[in-house]
Amino acid sequence: MKGLAIQAFIRRLMNRAPFRCAMASMGGVGSTALARHIGSIVDKTEREHAFSPVLFSAETNLRIGYLYGNPYNAVASVFRRNYQDMHVRAMNAGSGTHPAMLSGVSLEAYLERGADEFNMERQFDNWVNHAPSHAPVILIKYETLAEHIPEVLKFFACRYPFEVKQRRTTWRDQPEPVRKGLERIYGGLLAKVEAMPPIKILYPVGMENLNEYA
Repeated sequence: MKGLAIQAFIRRLMNRAPFRCAMASMGGVGSTALARHIGSIVDKTEREHAFSPVLFSAETNLRIGYLYGNPYNAVASVFRRNYQDMHVRAMNAGSGTHPAMLSGVSLEAYLERGADEFNMERQFDNWVNHAPSHAPVILIKYETLAEHIPEVLKFFACRYPFEVKQRRTTWRDQPEPVRKGLERIYGGLLAKVEAMPPIKILYPVGMENLNEYA
C-alpha cells in the first residue's frame, strides 16, 4: 500500500499537464488504482468518496473524475474488505449527515437495517445531476471502463496506459437473503446506474470543451 502511494506521488510530479487531477467514487469500484494512476490529489483522504462535487469548490485548475458502478457489488466489496465503518464516515463527511456506526457490523446485519446508510444514491445524484461551476468532471461507469480507457487518459492528459482488473466475485455469489437485501435497498440506484452512458463529461457553465483548460 505504501509503495503504491509513493508511486502516485511520483506520477503527480511527472505529470506535465497544466492542471491537477482528483478522483472521487462511491467505493468498491476499483477507484484506488485509477486514482493513483492519474495522481489524484485526494487519494486516501475523505474526499476520495466526496458526497458532492461541492467539496472541491475551493480548488482551482482541476479536473475531477467520479467513478461509480453496480451498487450491489460496491456494497458487498466494502464489507468483504471490512471497510464499512471507515466508508460510511467518508461518504457522509461534510454533508451534515451524522454517519452510522458500522464497526463490526456484518453485511447481513446492515441489510436487515433496511436503509442506505452510506447515502450512496445521494452521492450519485449529486455528481451526475449537477455540473460544477469551477471544474470539468468525467463520469465513469466501472463496468464499461475497460472499453473507454483512451477517453479517460485524454481527459486527465495521462500518458501512461492502464488495465482494468475484473472482479473475482460478484453480488450474485452471495446467499439469497443478501441478494434480496441488496435489491431492496439499492434497486433504484442500480436502475439509475444502468441508464447512464459509459462515459460522460460535465463542463462548467459557459465552457464547451477542454481546450479552454489547457
